[in-house]
Parts: sequence; C-alpha cells; structure tokens
Amino acid sequence: MNILIFISITCIVVLTTALVLLAMKQSRLQHALAENQAKTERLMDELKALYAGAAGQGNHIARLETQVNSLSDRQEQLDVKDPTSQSYSEAIELIQNGASIDDLMRRGLRREEADLLMRLHGEQSFG
Repeated sequence: MNILIFISITCIVVLTTALVLLAMKQSRLQHALAENQAKTERLMDELKALYAGAAGQGNHIARLETQVNSLSDRQEQLDVKDPTSQSYSEAIELIQNGASIDDLMRRGLRREEADLLMRLHGEQSFG
C-alpha cells in the first residue's frame, strides 16, 4: 500500500509541475501574441500612411504633368508665332547639313548669332 501511495503522490507532483510549466508557457505565448498584434497594428497604420502619401504624390505628379503639357503647348505656340525662333531652328538644321557662318548670315542672322549657333551645333560641338 505504501508503494501505491508513493506512486500516486509522485504522479500528482509530476502532473502539477507539468501543469505549472504549461501555464507559464501559455502566459509567455499570450504575451508574445499581444506584442505581435501591437506591432501588426503599428505596421498597418504606417502602411495606411504610406498609401495616403503615395496617393497624394500621384495627384501631385498628375498636376505637374498637366502643367508641363500646358507649358509645352504654349512654348510650341510661341515658337510658331516667333519668326526668330523659326529662323534659329532652320539655321541649326543648316549647320547640321554643313552650312558655314557666311551661309547663315546670308539667311538674315547677325555674325554673332551665326557664330554662337555654329559653336553650339557645329561639328566641333560633337567631338
């Protein structure tokens, strides 16, 4: 009978110890779960802020693209209206086709203009 009591007490002690260890492990896991949930919530908040910022940047970029397109259209209109701009474009094309400074001057450019365009767009500007 003593052996039966000893075995019973030993089993109770082992089971109680196991139960205490399991309770401690469960407590640590619950604590880790709570920390992970808090981190997840913080990350979700940061992600929402990033999405909002990206959407704002997208709208800003769209407005800038609209402004650039508008300015480009206005510049093209001004280029069409401005005969000087047209003559410079023609002069640059002539230079690229091998025209000399004298050729440009015969087309109505002053020597200084022809020289500048030649320096900017002539063969020596490529090398």
